[in-house]
Amino acid sequence: MIPKKLRALGLAATLSLSLIVTACTVPMPPMEDSQSDSRAAPRPELRDVPGIVDPDNTGWPREIEGLNGVVELPAPPARIVTASIGHDEMVVALVPLERLVAVGAVSKDPTYSNVAGLLADKPEISRDPETIIAQEPDVLVTSPYFPAEGVDALERVGIPVVQTALQHDPEARLDAILLMGYIFGEEQRAAEFTAEVQQRYDDLVAITGTKNPRPAVLALTRYSDQIWVAGEGSTEGSVIEAAGGVNATVAAGISGNQTISLEGVIVMAPETIVIAQPIAYGAEEFRQDLLDDAALAEVPAVKTGRIHIVDSKLFTTLSFWNIRGAEELARILWPEDFPNPPPEGFSRAE
Repeated sequence: MIPKKLRALGLAATLSLSLIVTACTVPMPPMEDSQSDSRAAPRPELRDVPGIVDPDNTGWPREIEGLNGVVELPAPPARIVTASIGHDEMVVALVPLERLVAVGAVSKDPTYSNVAGLLADKPEISRDPETIIAQEPDVLVTSPYFPAEGVDALERVGIPVVQTALQHDPEARLDAILLMGYIFGEEQRAAEFTAEVQQRYDDLVAITGTKNPRPAVLALTRYSDQIWVAGEGSTEGSVIEAAGGVNATVAAGISGNQTISLEGVIVMAPETIVIAQPIAYGAEEFRQDLLDDAALAEVPAVKTGRIHIVDSKLFTTLSFWNIRGAEELARILWPEDFPNPPPEGFSRAE
C-alpha cells in the first residue's frame, strides 16, 4: 500500500506540472504579490500535517501551531535559527545554508552532529536569549526542552518561536520535514525531500521487512559505570526494527532508555549487541569488558563476538539521519543482502 504522504506527494507533483503549463500562457504576478496572497495554490501533502493551521494557505502571513501555541509568520524567514541538533540537521536539507544564521555548539561537534562539517563557520548560540537576539532571526524553531522563560524573552522582542517535538517513527519523520518546509516557505523542496527520505526507508524495509526469523538485538551504552539499554519506543529501538532486528528489550517490558544490570543482559540473551556510544567516551573499553566478563560468556552475542560499535549520532538523532543508522545496522545483520555501503548522506537545498 502506498503511504498517504506519498500519494499526496504524487498529487503535489501533478499540481506543480499543471501550474508550470499555466505559467507558459498566463502572466505571473510579481514575487511580493504572490508571497502575500493567502489564496496561493494549496498543496495536498500538507493536509493532516500536525502544526499547519490552514494547509490551504500557502501564502503569507501563515500560522503554525507549535507546542507553545499558535504563531503567525508574516513572510518567508530569511534568517533562521533552530536551537536543536535534530532541527539543524533538517534545516540544512531544506534551505540554502546562508539562511541558517547560527547554531548551538553541539551541532558543530562531529561526535554528535551529522552536519557538523557544514556548520563549522556558523556563529554559536546558547539558550541564553541574548545570544539569539544578537543574530536578529526572523524565526526560532526549537525543541520542547528550550526553557519557557527563554521563549517568553524572545517573543517579547518580536521574534516568533515555534517549538516542535521530533519523533522517530516513519510517518512523524515525514510530517516534521513538511512542517519545517512550511515554516520556511520551502514547501516544494520539503515535498521533494520527503519523497527522497521515504524512498530510502522503503528501499531498506523492502528487504529487512521480509526477514524471518529476526535476530534479537540489544543497544547498550555505559556512562559513569552505569549500563544503559535502549528499550521499546527509543530511537535506537526504531533503528533496530527498521534494520530487520528485534529489540530484545521489548519482551522484557523495558521502555525508553533505562539503566540495566549485567544480569538483565544475560536474561535477554541478545544475539547481537550494538554500542551506540562515541569512541572518545569509552565505547572500545566497554566492548572489551563485555567480551572479557566470564558471567556473560554464554550470552549469544558475547559467545560469537557479535558486539559492534556503531556511530552513535546515527542511532540517537531524531532527524531523518537515523535511516542511515538503520542502513548501517542492516549491513551488520544481513551482510549478504547489503554488500555495498549506502549513500553517505542526503541531498541538500541549493
